[in-house]
Amino acid sequence: MNVQADDIFKIKTLSQPQGDGRTIFYQENWIDEADNAYYSRLRKLDRATRRQLPFGHDQQHDHAPKLDHAQTTLAFLSQDKDGQAQVFVQATDGGSARQLTHEKDGVGDFLWAADDASIFYQTQTTPAKPDPKRPAVKTVTKAQYKFNGAGVLPEGLTSSLKQQTLANKTGQTLYTNPDGFGLAAVSPAGDTIALALGRDEKDDKNFGSQVGLFDLATGKVTLLALEARQSALEALTFSPDGTQLLLFGNEGRLPNVQQNHLWHADLSTGELTDTTVDLDLDITGMITGDSQRGLSGRGAAFATSDYYVTTGFDHGRASLYVGGPDEPLHVLLGGDRHITDWALTPDGHGIIFTCSDPVVPSQLRYFDLITEDEILLVDPNTRYENSHTLVAPEEFNFDRGEFNIEGWYYAPATASAKKHPAILYVHGGPQVGYGDTFFHEMQFLAGKGYGVICLNPRGGAGYGQAFTAAVIQHYGEDDYQDLMTGVDEALRLDPQIDATHVYVTGGSYGGFMTNWIVTHTDRFKAAATQRSISDWISFYGTSDIGYYFTPWELQGTWSGDTEDVQTLWNFSPLKYIANVKTPTLVLHGEEDQRCPIGQGEEFYTGLKMHGVDTKFMRFPGSNHELSRSGMPHLRIARLNAIADWFEAHR
Repeated sequence: MNVQADDIFKIKTLSQPQGDGRTIFYQENWIDEADNAYYSRLRKLDRATRRQLPFGHDQQHDHAPKLDHAQTTLAFLSQDKDGQAQVFVQATDGGSARQLTHEKDGVGDFLWAADDASIFYQTQTTPAKPDPKRPAVKTVTKAQYKFNGAGVLPEGLTSSLKQQTLANKTGQTLYTNPDGFGLAAVSPAGDTIALALGRDEKDDKNFGSQVGLFDLATGKVTLLALEARQSALEALTFSPDGTQLLLFGNEGRLPNVQQNHLWHADLSTGELTDTTVDLDLDITGMITGDSQRGLSGRGAAFATSDYYVTTGFDHGRASLYVGGPDEPLHVLLGGDRHITDWALTPDGHGIIFTCSDPVVPSQLRYFDLITEDEILLVDPNTRYENSHTLVAPEEFNFDRGEFNIEGWYYAPATASAKKHPAILYVHGGPQVGYGDTFFHEMQFLAGKGYGVICLNPRGGAGYGQAFTAAVIQHYGEDDYQDLMTGVDEALRLDPQIDATHVYVTGGSYGGFMTNWIVTHTDRFKAAATQRSISDWISFYGTSDIGYYFTPWELQGTWSGDTEDVQTLWNFSPLKYIANVKTPTLVLHGEEDQRCPIGQGEEFYTGLKMHGVDTKFMRFPGSNHELSRSGMPHLRIARLNAIADWFEAHR
């Protein structure tokens, strides 16, 4: 059976693995068709017997599990009776889960204290909600006053760090910050908490971040930061002896495109060292996909005080690397796959991890660091994989200018002697990349009889600093030519592609590029532009990121304005709308704050006024994440709409 649009209800993914290697806890994520909702639950696995037991509070909203150091209690987030996220605890040998926190506004994140007797957690105090019958005026004073998925941000928020023992029902406030913060790690001695501190909210042009070391005894915060104003650092983990801290981030030399490196902090001296300075490697780089959810985002962990594990994204592969102060990073767990989540066992002898590849949505595995044996523990999709035709894409490469461009080609799921159509699918970002992960949408389109061409043009991640930076101030130039050459290469790779029936689609940056493509060439039979940018002038002041993303990407500067309107207009596909002959479907979420729906409205109106065959599909209640975490029934509607549009133009 070929992959269908509604198969999103049949696929499960795994995340948040942890345990001692013999007993393993993990999170299972799925989408429920009847409820049209995303759910998650916790599982306990006995590695010897392979017996799996349900764990957690309600088996629907249980997520973000964290074992204590003694491996006797599992803490996790779930919903209370009012739908707020709270910390729950449960003994690892069984019994019912117990709600620990009772915060009116819920809990954002939490960490175990070093002695396992309490937890630290972060919560926000929000202003009182207005009477819905008497809506209040919303007053904003900051440049970034809204955020995709959240809408207009309330002012007057206060973020607090609290500590609560397992015996108490209320937490004690330790620290507050009106600018917000995140929890990163607790020192082994239990005397310090590493906090993620964002930029100064009062400085709209400062985009840096730093680490705050909160001293539990004094309540004082010591900052760890690089010298540059726009540098960004985030703490990951303390060493077992508490003398070192691993961080990831960058020096802020290049707006938005500087690679994140792994940094080492000597806490006795405060000295910061870039451990990956000699590697052109993106730590924690993003591989694009539509199936993985509930990931911990773990970036690094110490096995010993001189040996650590970290993540890296390189040439479409998300792998685990190992190294130390005297040992350069090298691949530990690699291959043509995506390591989606992982954890070291407490003894440092094993890694429990989840992974995916183009034909495997998700698996739980164990790697023995001593014997180097790798064992498959759980595959929740075995029946699905065996009953559906899943296409393993063919990787291909070609040189263009100073770069080697990489791509993946999904052949149609059902072979035929006849010529078949193909789709160029442009990824978003652009600072992300296609790679060796399961992508339901690509499998669906291959199942519809299309060859699918996925390319990583310059501007994406995983190919070095110069590659990622090459698109800055050059949108629609060499990146466009990379894509056009990539289509030519795919035609050579598969002679069965009908060159007169090649289509194009993409979302976000991919939507911008779709708009750019149809305004600059007629080679595509039809197009579908999703959550796109069409006009950089209006985008500047209406997007939640527009006022800084625009100068970053088009001017290569940290801040800018609309003084140089001509440059913004020259980069805008709308300027060239009179050139379009390609039938173009416009799809946009009505609550998209990242690429506001006005961008789609402008492009659609331009198409209509120039007599182009077009249709505008507006998705209610949907933000920029529609294709990944939007309402499931609308995700399916989007997939079918794209397929139907292309079918109507065959």
